[in-house]
Amino acid sequence: MLMALVLPYNAMADILRCGSHLIQDGDDAFSVIDKCGEPTQRMTIADPVYFSSAELWRYDRGARKFPALIRIVDGVVESIRFVKTPR
Repeated sequence: MLMALVLPYNAMADILRCGSHLIQDGDDAFSVIDKCGEPTQRMTIADPVYFSSAELWRYDRGARKFPALIRIVDGVVESIRFVKTPR
């Protein structure tokens, strides 16, 4: 349902800034929480059986900044996307 409400926006290439820290593909989920705090929203993804764990984390970053969606697979950042929410 979350994905139906957002449209992908790829203005930035797979890097998220949290204060003075950068998050990118390959970082582990614990370092994301350590650097960015708890996500605004978490959603479990029903992927094929060969994935043991997949989640989508949303970070609302404040006014004038697109929210970030981080896909976590097996405890590792697989992708980061910035989304443009409908008005």
